[in-house]
Amino acid sequence: MEPLNLKVLIVDDEETVGNLLVSLLSNRGYECQTAKGGVEALEKIKNNSFDSAVIDVVMPFMDGITLTKELLKLYPKFPIMIMTGHAGEHSAESAIAAGAREFIKKPFSIDEFILRFDKMMRDHKGEEALLTLSLTDELTGLYNRRRFFVLTEQYLKVAIRAKKRLLLLYIDMDDLKWINDHCGHNEGDQALTDLAKILKRTFRESDIIARIGGDEFVVLLESTVENDEILMTRLYENIKDCNAKGLRPYKLSISVGSAQYDPENPISLDELLSEADALMYAQKRKRSGEQSPS
Repeated sequence: MEPLNLKVLIVDDEETVGNLLVSLLSNRGYECQTAKGGVEALEKIKNNSFDSAVIDVVMPFMDGITLTKELLKLYPKFPIMIMTGHAGEHSAESAIAAGAREFIKKPFSIDEFILRFDKMMRDHKGEEALLTLSLTDELTGLYNRRRFFVLTEQYLKVAIRAKKRLLLLYIDMDDLKWINDHCGHNEGDQALTDLAKILKRTFRESDIIARIGGDEFVVLLESTVENDEILMTRLYENIKDCNAKGLRPYKLSISVGSAQYDPENPISLDELLSEADALMYAQKRKRSGEQSPS
C-alpha cells in the first residue's frame, strides 16, 4: 500500500503503545498525531482533518467505544480500528457494533497490526471510489444532489459547534430551454459545463458546489460580509469573461438567491434551500419583467 499524505490519529493513554504505532505508520508514509484520551481526540478531530484513527478501548474520562460512536456521529464513514488489552471485557462484536472497521487484541504482532490496518484503508479507499461515482454529477463533475445533502447536513452540524455563519447560494442558469431548442442539447450541455467550470474557478475547494437539478446549482460556504461581496463580484466577472471569449449565439446568464445560516438560530437544510430558492425566483421574475416590452 502506498499512502499519500494520509493522516492517522492514534488514541491511547499508554505512551509506549502510541509511540510504537507512530513509528510503524510513519515508516509506511502516514502522518500521525496522538491523543491520550477521548476528550483530547475529539478536539483534535474537530480542528484537524484525519483519514483514520486507531483507538484503545480503556482510557480515562471517555472509553474507546464511546469515542468511536461520537466520531461516527460526526463522520459516518470514518475508518476506525479499535485495540484492547481487555479482550474478555470488550469483544470484537462490541467494537464492530459501535462502528469500528477493525479490532485487534493487545499484545499484537507488528505483522498482524499492519495487515489489519492496511486492509481497513484499502476497503475504505474502494468504498470512497464507488461513492464518488455514485455522488458525482456525470455531466459537470460537481457533486450531485445526493452528495450535496449528505455533505451539507454534516457541514451545518460543524457550523453550530464552531459558531460559524454560512451562506447558501441557489443559482439557476437562465434560458437553458431556449439554448436547447435553438442550439441543440449538446450546446445546452456545454453551457452547463461552462457554468460549472466558472463556479469551480470562483469558489474555494473547501466550499460545497453541486448541481442539484437540470439548470440548478448550489454553493455552500463560510460567510462574512466582506468575503460574500468579493465572491459574488468574482462570480459575475468570471461569467462576463467567459461571454467575452465565447463565439456562442447566446450569453451565459444566471439568477441567484442567497440565504444566511445563523448557528445561533439554526434552521433545517430544507428551510435554507426554500429561502434561497424563493429569492432566486424573485430575481428571475424581476429580470423577466425588466426585459418584457411595456
